[in-house]
Amino acid sequence: MNAIFTRKSVRSYTDRPVSREDLHDLLHAGMSAPTANNARPWQFILVTDKALLEKLPMDNYTQAVTGAQAAIVVCGDNTRDKMMGGALNVIDCTAAIENILVEAADKGLGSVCFAAYPMEHRVAHLRGLFSLPENIVPYAVLPIGWPEKQPGARDRYDASVVHENRW
Repeated sequence: MNAIFTRKSVRSYTDRPVSREDLHDLLHAGMSAPTANNARPWQFILVTDKALLEKLPMDNYTQAVTGAQAAIVVCGDNTRDKMMGGALNVIDCTAAIENILVEAADKGLGSVCFAAYPMEHRVAHLRGLFSLPENIVPYAVLPIGWPEKQPGARDRYDASVVHENRW
């Protein structure tokens, strides 16, 4: 659980390469997430090409991806969710994203989640960049790299948001 409590959003990275084994482990973690009706709607685009990383930012706020050594674009396939026609994909893919972020922290890697969906300009950018089929929805971009500096841990537990047995 230490990785959960110490994970931080990282937006600046060193030039140190991220190994293929580490990238595989991150994807394995994502695919180990819980999923409604075992639909496993996630699709992942692993971006390691530096020229493509330079084109990946969806807007000014997401420029940090250009300094990363890799990125994972987490997408959902609307044809995989037979119960709800893709409505549960956002939950399933968010669980996969969290697993990837926690696994990255456990390895000492840095990452941050840049949401794409439901922001139309971000979704359109990723659709065009990767020629995504209509049934594939890009949910987030996760830059991956070795942090330039290790962010300090902080305790986020807040008892005021816990309501026991009633509001």
